[in-house]
Amino acid sequence: MKGILVFLEMGKRRSFAGALDWPGWCRSGRDEDTALLALIEYGPRYAHVLHSTGLGFEAPSGSSNPLVTERHEGNATTDFGAPSILLDADRAALDGSELERARTLLLAWW
Repeated sequence: MKGILVFLEMGKRRSFAGALDWPGWCRSGRDEDTALLALIEYGPRYAHVLHSTGLGFEAPSGSSNPLVTERHEGNATTDFGAPSILLDADRAALDGSELERARTLLLAWW
């Protein structure tokens, strides 16, 4: 698997790491490092959900090194246990193929 592009949302007591190209693959931890580790460790479970989609998701190995492309300061919702910051990547419009990919992901989770 190529490098995983991730965002970080860091609160005072909890942080979230999430994959920008794979919506829904997001995990929390006490800090940046534990959130990133939790994200990588959760990869096989995420892969299990997507195995029949044909999207080519492969769970990363333990030695994967995610590339953090967005960092945001969290808020009270972050510390409560939910990511809540609108990402820069979420502001971009989806073209037809990206919309179809998002639909495929949604149906796999459903």
